[in-house]
Amino acid sequence: MPVRVHFLLDKCRTCGTIDMKKYSVSEAAQTLEIDRRTLQRWVGRKTIPAPTPGIVNGRLVRFWTEAEMTLIRENKTAHYAGKGLDRRTGKKAKRIQ
Repeated sequence: MPVRVHFLLDKCRTCGTIDMKKYSVSEAAQTLEIDRRTLQRWVGRKTIPAPTPGIVNGRLVRFWTEAEMTLIRENKTAHYAGKGLDRRTGKKAKRIQ
């Protein structure tokens, strides 16, 4: 008589995944208190890693992980001096801290 074994795999989805916070370009810019264009300029210059593309609900989404955000924060503290000149007054713009 053969032995039948049944496995219940109802909770296997959460076993192997680690939920890490992912930041979109807008979320990263808001968290770092810089402009989105600044992030895009840094990616173009290759001073920070490019956001990882992924598909969510059939749409292409680019995001950074928490580890990549620490690299971006380090780059910001080392190279970012704040905003440039104010177009209206010609004086140095206020620095965001």
